[in-house]
Amino acid sequence: MTPEIIKALALGRKHPRARKKLGRHPHFAKIMASVSNARCSASFTSAQRAEFWDRVAYYNFLQEFLKDSRVEPDVGAWARGRQAFVEVLSALGPELILCFSARNGVRVRSLAGDVPVAVVNHPSSRFAYRRVNPVIAAKIEAALERKSRGLAPEFVDGPRFRKWRNATEFAAPAHGSHLSQDDMAVVLADWKELMESIDRCLWRGAGTAVSDRACEP
Repeated sequence: MTPEIIKALALGRKHPRARKKLGRHPHFAKIMASVSNARCSASFTSAQRAEFWDRVAYYNFLQEFLKDSRVEPDVGAWARGRQAFVEVLSALGPELILCFSARNGVRVRSLAGDVPVAVVNHPSSRFAYRRVNPVIAAKIEAALERKSRGLAPEFVDGPRFRKWRNATEFAAPAHGSHLSQDDMAVVLADWKELMESIDRCLWRGAGTAVSDRACEP
C-alpha cells in the first residue's frame, strides 16, 4: 500500500488503468523539503523527488487504516505497529530515524535503541519549517558523526529487504477513484491474492522455519 501511495502522491505518477492521476500531496512534499533543509518543495525536479524517495525508508507506524484523521488508535493497533516497527528496524539497521509525530515520539525512541531519533510535528499538525528543519538537520549531523566513528549499524542486504525492494519497485501508483468498475475488480482481485500469499507466509513462519524465497508472492 505504501509504495502505491508514494508513487502517486509523492511522485505524481499515474496508475496504468486509471483515467487520470492523483495530485501530489503536501504531506510528502513537506517531508522531502524539511529533510533536505528546504522551506519549499516547488523547486525540486521530478528526478530529485524520485532520488529522495528512493533513498529513504518511509514507514507508517500504524499498520491499519483509522476511521478518521482525529480518531485515537486502540491499544491493539499500537501493539501491532510496535511489532512491525521492531521487525523493520532489524531488517534495515537505520542510521537515523525521523519521527513525524510528536505524539508517537516517546514510543519510537523507546524502540530505537541507540539509533538517533528526531521527533517533529506531523506535516498536518502545527508543522513549521523554521522549527522542524533545525531539529532534523542537527540529528542528521549527529548521525553522520556517529557513522564516522564506526558506531552506526551496518546495513545487510538480506532476502527480506530485497523482497521489500522488489515489491516497492513493481507496485503501481495508487488509483484513487479513477478506475472503471471492471478495472477495480481486477485490482481488488490482485490485492486479495497478494494478501493471501502474505498470510500464508506468516502462518507457515509462525510454526516452522520458512525461507523468504518460499514465501515470495
